[in-house]
Amino acid sequence: DAVQLEVETLNACPHLKMEAVPLQLEHRQDVIDIIVSSFYNKADLEQWLKPGVLRTDYSDILNDIWSVLVDCELSFVIYDRNTERIIGTALNFDARCEPEVDIKSKLLIIFEFLEFCEGPIRDNYLPKGLNQI
Repeated sequence: DAVQLEVETLNACPHLKMEAVPLQLEHRQDVIDIIVSSFYNKADLEQWLKPGVLRTDYSDILNDIWSVLVDCELSFVIYDRNTERIIGTALNFDARCEPEVDIKSKLLIIFEFLEFCEGPIRDNYLPKGLNQI
């Protein structure tokens, strides 16, 4: 059940004292560092585009949409309170109100592919209107 899963999850990292905190303007650089490191080094699709994808491609997009991310109040960071460091993040939007982004890099291929996959499902099967998904 959900309670048991939560207990198991917390017990999996007993050395961490984790806390989720709503995304704030001052989290920008830490979050950008986490996202850039994660996607640049580990994202499956992006690996096929190297060397055409740069670290700055990710940070440029995040900088462009940062205030919207914060204003939406759907994203958060995870702090390890033992070290007071941000150790994770989740960036979220309402699926019906994603910000427009002007992508000028090979990441455009990734975003077009994701829209090709997600668009028909979002448009045909998920609830309509804001604040639904």
